[in-house]
Amino acid sequence: MLLSIQKIFFNLKLSLFILGIGISLLGLELVNITHYSQRLAALKTQHALIDTIISQNFTDKQMAAITLNGNLAELSLAVKLSDDNTLLDSFIPSTQEQQTLSNALKSSSSAFKDAALFWSESTSHGQKTMYDQMIDKRNTYLADISAMIDYEIQMINTSIELAKKTVMVLIVLGLLIFFLYTYRLNQIYRDINRACSVDTDGTKQEVKTQEMDFILKRLARKSPIVNTAQSLLNPQSGLNNEKGMLTLFNAKKGTKSSNSIFIALFEIDEYVNVSNTLTKEEMGSMYKKIGDIITLYEQPLDVIAHLDSNQFVFIMSRNSKDSALSDAEKIVHSIHDSSFNTAKGAIKITLSCGILLKTPASTLESAIADAKKIAGKSKESGGNRVAQLREKADLYR
Repeated sequence: MLLSIQKIFFNLKLSLFILGIGISLLGLELVNITHYSQRLAALKTQHALIDTIISQNFTDKQMAAITLNGNLAELSLAVKLSDDNTLLDSFIPSTQEQQTLSNALKSSSSAFKDAALFWSESTSHGQKTMYDQMIDKRNTYLADISAMIDYEIQMINTSIELAKKTVMVLIVLGLLIFFLYTYRLNQIYRDINRACSVDTDGTKQEVKTQEMDFILKRLARKSPIVNTAQSLLNPQSGLNNEKGMLTLFNAKKGTKSSNSIFIALFEIDEYVNVSNTLTKEEMGSMYKKIGDIITLYEQPLDVIAHLDSNQFVFIMSRNSKDSALSDAEKIVHSIHDSSFNTAKGAIKITLSCGILLKTPASTLESAIADAKKIAGKSKESGGNRVAQLREKADLYR
């Protein structure tokens, strides 16, 4: 059963979306761990402040009162921070336990602060009694802090375990997605490579994807020809020969169109070396493949012809020079990127192209001759490029 490229990419996007959700959840878990750590730090701060408060020196009562009030204010802030809700608190089953511990902590904290204030305001005779009461409240407060610290440590450990499991799932999922879609994308690439290659032994191209199967079948089809007489076709490529080109061009030029006519002439670079290397059958397969690639850019009013062994003419009806130039460049790039399989292995070839606008006053033959001159300039520059007339000057570039 053939695969669908569309379905492969849809599943790839879906898999990446699921992976993204997993990464987002992992991020939330890490943020949650950070919040638990901040609450734990606030609890430890309360522990330190209690020790500072109970060791307060009242030699200078005014300064001691200021210092004590400052410490009590910090203590209140630390209590508030230790009860700060995290993003995932509402989804954790032990929220009720956390609320109970938090209420107990607030109550014992308030009792300790009141006792500390009474101690600081007591007379020297009652100071010992008030101090003992404060120490009693402190013990209750420390017990609640310890219980809350144990709870926060437990929540941190639980969150770390959850984060570890999430990381493991993401690693496994990520590896599965990587290997599966590396394999799938390689299948697509191999299909594209098959579509861009030439099989000289006539072996049927076996592809794995529906879309590339359709393209290969389209490439395997004969190009639509208005007149099917063999005298109008080039026997090597199956494209129009010069007579077929003129016949088809004359048949189509009467069609009403606001487009301009552009002539693109393609020649194989290093043609002599290529022809000396390949057999006649391999050359025929190569011509056929070049013609098939050119026909991928054919539009209804276009004409494609194979004039002789080394010349392909593409008569394009386009609404702008840029559009015609773009198609010609795509053809040159497609040939450059293609592999042509032969009995001696895969080879690469390149094309030189000359393109120009056919003026109404010029004949098709003279326009093609001028395009051949321009293609010659492309070859002089190293080939594998599209050359055109310079603007406002009768020079080639």
